[in-house]
Amino acid sequence: MELFILFTALQLGDIYTTHTALKQGGRELNPVLAYLFGKFGHMPVLVVSKVIAVSLVYLYVLNVPIILGILSALYVYVVFNNYKQIRK
Repeated sequence: MELFILFTALQLGDIYTTHTALKQGGRELNPVLAYLFGKFGHMPVLVVSKVIAVSLVYLYVLNVPIILGILSALYVYVVFNNYKQIRK
């Protein structure tokens, strides 16, 4: 359960750091998200995509710690890179 809490916290961190980076003139590197941001705005897309991600992880990956660990490590990288963009 600790890895799920970490994964969820990282999703919130990704929302915050992505929002902050975009406000400072950054751009989304994921082309699918960039398209959806342009169509619906970045905050609605971020929130909905994170709710979907956390829900899917809870339903299908909660009891597979290696996958949950890998996903969490990926989002540590994502949030860290967003943070570096904010600090520039």
